[in-house]
Amino acid sequence: MHPLISKTHQEQFREEGFFILEGVIPEAHLEILRDSCDHLIEAMHAEMDRLGTDHIHISHRGKRYHIAKQYDRAPRLAEFVFSELMADICRATIGDTAFLFYDQYVVKAAEQGMAFSWHQDSGYLGFPHTPYVTCWTAVDDMTLANGTAHVMPFSQIGIRTLVEHEHDVATGDKAGYFGDAPGVPAIVPAGSVVVFSSLSFHRSGPNTTDQMRRAYVTQYSPEIIHRPGETEPMHLGVPFLENGRKIAPA
Repeated sequence: MHPLISKTHQEQFREEGFFILEGVIPEAHLEILRDSCDHLIEAMHAEMDRLGTDHIHISHRGKRYHIAKQYDRAPRLAEFVFSELMADICRATIGDTAFLFYDQYVVKAAEQGMAFSWHQDSGYLGFPHTPYVTCWTAVDDMTLANGTAHVMPFSQIGIRTLVEHEHDVATGDKAGYFGDAPGVPAIVPAGSVVVFSSLSFHRSGPNTTDQMRRAYVTQYSPEIIHRPGETEPMHLGVPFLENGRKIAPA
């Protein structure tokens, strides 16, 4: 196990659905994350220009960006996605078999980023599946003011299974919890990783600061996830760990 991941972390993941690793990402990998974000935003701007628009899906120029499944389009980003730290997080949470299921930059521009409702990542799939693990990596220092993530401990909400989510037509979000439990805010420095189950409720607030707020999300599943009746992997399905050993290309 990675020296930064303890038995206590593993137990907290089992009992509460999450743990937080503060300041664990090496500076070299943090630079890759920042450079890759800049590269992918520039590419999205170019595509917006080509299409003559200021928004693509739920990305809006200068306001917020959701750049998904493009880890292989940014130089060296795969080094982080398939790093030893990510491998050890997988081993400690979902076991010795892992596939990259999804990756996404979530960027909230200064004084523009929107809030996201309480939801389970599994709530976006819409069919039964084996739970997976989400690694929410802080590319910038995270505060309440810039809209950091909040994670809900299982014991606080009393829910550790998939629940029905409601779709918000206005925002495109899905929400599955509407109560008053506050959750735990991830007030952490850049280079920290919030690790949580796809069954864990989480949300994020708006960015009210004058600086951009960047996070990079990678999700790893213990088996390839398929939509019912389909044979192609949903999203990515890139092999990462087999019998605990890395088999990914980086």
